[in-house]
Amino acid sequence: MSEELLAGDAMTVEALKKIFDDAYMETSIDSDGDLVVKDGYRCFMRPDQDGRLLAACSIFGAKEGASPQAKLEFVNRVNDEVKLIRASVMADGRYFFDYYIPIEGGIAKKAVVLAVRRFLSCLRSAMEQDTDDIVA
Repeated sequence: MSEELLAGDAMTVEALKKIFDDAYMETSIDSDGDLVVKDGYRCFMRPDQDGRLLAACSIFGAKEGASPQAKLEFVNRVNDEVKLIRASVMADGRYFFDYYIPIEGGIAKKAVVLAVRRFLSCLRSAMEQDTDDIVA
């Protein structure tokens, strides 16, 4: 993987796809135009409009019958124990995890791949916090 810097304003979904394809990671572009990267878990990637941040997020379902209280306790455990990602419960009851990578001024392609791998690793750690078995 190249140490070549990619400028924030050159960070497009297509450029990201090439970076992850070159790293031999499974990728696709969904109907919303987001890059989907899969390595155990699936995450959606999109650079922000002003070229300062790259967003990585993942959505998980909740098991039928999981109470709102149990869901909040789960995301609170994740936020307490897995410091690098943010967990929340969406309005429809699903779980949302996100992570932001600063890209303003440029970032090495390798750093982007390593950051996303770290996010996916954090998702694994988050799932370990599901002690009530409420993530679908």
